[in-house]
Amino acid sequence: MILLIDIGNSRVKWATFREGKLGPQGAAAHGSWNEADWRREIEQSGATRVLVASVADPARNELLNAACRETIGRPPEFASSTDTAAGVRNGYSNPAQLGVDRWLAVIGAYHRHRDACCVVDAGTALTIDGVDATGQHLGGFIVPGPRLMVESLLTGTSDLADRWAWRSTPDPARFPANTRDAIEQGCLISLAGLVANAQRRLEARAGRAPRLILTGGGAQVLAPWLTQPPEFIPDLVLQGLAHLT
Repeated sequence: MILLIDIGNSRVKWATFREGKLGPQGAAAHGSWNEADWRREIEQSGATRVLVASVADPARNELLNAACRETIGRPPEFASSTDTAAGVRNGYSNPAQLGVDRWLAVIGAYHRHRDACCVVDAGTALTIDGVDATGQHLGGFIVPGPRLMVESLLTGTSDLADRWAWRSTPDPARFPANTRDAIEQGCLISLAGLVANAQRRLEARAGRAPRLILTGGGAQVLAPWLTQPPEFIPDLVLQGLAHLT
């Protein structure tokens, strides 16, 4: 039994992998996790091997490392971005510079469809990556995610913060008529416009309209604003990680 773990900037996702199948996904904010929390999840999974994709700081990774050594007697295996993996070719001239979460999301999307894909991961940052029908990664974009984009606007202005609180379901049909909606909708429309631009560029590059794949904690907030209905895959990074086993 293998335990697959995806550690993001603020949340962690995990699932077991056995006989070629992913088990149910767990997810939590990991800011307050300690070694005991990691030990609990490893023990409950029954895993004998732990494979990890992490963009967290080294101290947080070390907590997991210690927990693995204590529970299964071996350290976790940390995935990294490479020149090629699982039939996908990295588009970066220096493959190691591509975030491992982006790399695995591209691998997961490609193996799901074996077709051109525009892969959007809406988390703390929003990333967009393209892959063509041959498995060639084409590069991508990185911008602030929905919440971080709003927070950056509030930080850089003097009088907006006291007028704003995140609306859980802003209405795409309403033209903003108050400051809160103006901020939220402006940020979401900006991100949706970037996704649409990336899709057009990928279509020109790949020679066909790409499938739009969406993942990440901010996916449900962004989805209603996209011009093309996306395919939502919450465990996309874990699916990519599974192809490295």
